[in-house]
Amino acid sequence: MRYLFFLCAAVVCLMIAAGCTESAPQQAAPAATATPGNPTAGDTVTTAAPTTMATTSSVSDNTVSIYEMSYDPAVITVQAGAIVRWVNRDSAIHSVVFSDTNINPSGTLSASQSFSVRFTTPGTYAYHCGIHPKATGTVVVT
Repeated sequence: MRYLFFLCAAVVCLMIAAGCTESAPQQAAPAATATPGNPTAGDTVTTAAPTTMATTSSVSDNTVSIYEMSYDPAVITVQAGAIVRWVNRDSAIHSVVFSDTNINPSGTLSASQSFSVRFTTPGTYAYHCGIHPKATGTVVVT
């Protein structure tokens, strides 16, 4: 009986560990609607139908690196209209989730993947990693 319990516990631990190392396929997030006073999340190619999405191309000098369960820089200041890009420079998966629910989250970012948002409205936008909530950051838009 004791052997069966430890065997089941070991199987559960292995299943959890395997689930933590797989990455989900990337999907584009649904389009965000811009309203006065709210930021528009946008890709860097078009502004007609703004969306937030994972990208693999360079879009901005306003880059935040994700590494060792933190964002670097933790606070970035940009002008309204600027694009901020987050790049996962870690072997672990991460994400970018904003406290402001008008900005779509990144979804899962595997190593070397990136995510970009165009900030059109001045303000302070807090975010965190949806997988590692202690990793936090802030975008200040002037």
